[in-house]
Amino acid sequence: MAYNEKILEARANKFRRELGLGTETSLDLEKLLLTLGVLTVYKPLESKFSGMALKNNKSLFMLINSAVSIGRQNFTIGHELYHLFIQNDFNFQMCNAGTFDKKDKEEYNADVFSSFLLMPRDALSKQIPEKELEWGEKVSLATIIKMEHYFGVSRAALLLRLGREKYIHYDDYKHYLMGVKKSAVEHGYPTKLYEKSDEEKVIGDYGTKVKALYDVDKISESHYHSLMLDIGLDIDDPKFNDHGEEN
Repeated sequence: MAYNEKILEARANKFRRELGLGTETSLDLEKLLLTLGVLTVYKPLESKFSGMALKNNKSLFMLINSAVSIGRQNFTIGHELYHLFIQNDFNFQMCNAGTFDKKDKEEYNADVFSSFLLMPRDALSKQIPEKELEWGEKVSLATIIKMEHYFGVSRAALLLRLGREKYIHYDDYKHYLMGVKKSAVEHGYPTKLYEKSDEEKVIGDYGTKVKALYDVDKISESHYHSLMLDIGLDIDDPKFNDHGEEN
């Protein structure tokens, strides 16, 4: 169903408060995923979709395409959290987060929710110098770059959010979408946020569940090793001895 933006903002803020996070700071997304018990796999994919969410009974799963920029990966996590925790009767969705496509109501809801979740109104105002909030002043490029790194989002996502809050006129800032990496370096920031990570990693208890199955003979040793290799962990790595200690 379609929600208006005030409802989505209220739900994003409530979600934060229920987790004891408040609305004045950025999020540590990896810790949040662990807290929520969402098994999350990062994997570089050739497909253009940015992520996927799956909810089966009490099991929560998220796949993040690490072949897109880290900023977009972070926005995708917020998007998938909407599907898993806010959307009614959710089971499965492949997503292209950050498009704000109104043709798909739940995908649009998820994008708006992610924007509010990652960049709450209170946190935005705290990051903008008071001088730049005065009548006739503009939010500077230096502040924009600082904020996108603080919130861990792309410049496009940040500018859209600032525009929605009337801190800027989005059309007046479109030229800042050109030369994003160059401008970040010129202001002393790394470019990692704007680049794909191509990382393969797992957040959650995948390994614990696999080990438990092996310990009660539900899977063979070779299957256990194979499943762990699927997440990039080699149980036979020579740096470990027979007791699992590092050599």
